[in-house]
Amino acid sequence: MTLEEKIVQMLEKHGIDYDVREHEPVYTNPAMAEALGVSESQTVKSLVLTTKEKKMVVFVMPGNKKVDWKAAAKTAGTKKVAFAKPEAVSEFVGCEVGCVPPFGHLTDLPIYLDGELMHQSSVYFNPGVHDKSFKVTPKELKKLCHAK
Repeated sequence: MTLEEKIVQMLEKHGIDYDVREHEPVYTNPAMAEALGVSESQTVKSLVLTTKEKKMVVFVMPGNKKVDWKAAAKTAGTKKVAFAKPEAVSEFVGCEVGCVPPFGHLTDLPIYLDGELMHQSSVYFNPGVHDKSFKVTPKELKKLCHAK
């Protein structure tokens, strides 16, 4: 089962309404927003980070926001975080960097959701592929992320 199929299965299992939008392959949130005709703040950025203790965590945030490294480390309960290596992302999440979904990963990783996403009426995330985006409400996103 592909990561996208796993995500569709999770959405349907929980009775969550979602909309699938196909578009040209995109590799950044600005390109995703442009392809969808929405603001960048409505796109979801899922960043896989590694803690000082070599544990992986996922930070889910609006696409227009930059990482506050000190705040991210504090939130994750560590002294330092950095981007995870692309090979590790592929192994633990199930897709390449640039289309990491906010949930449905191959392994159980702690997920931290930025509260600013809750101010949108709907948000768009990549389901592990570069040429599709799924639209859900922030409330549904939070429910599926089991976010901290």
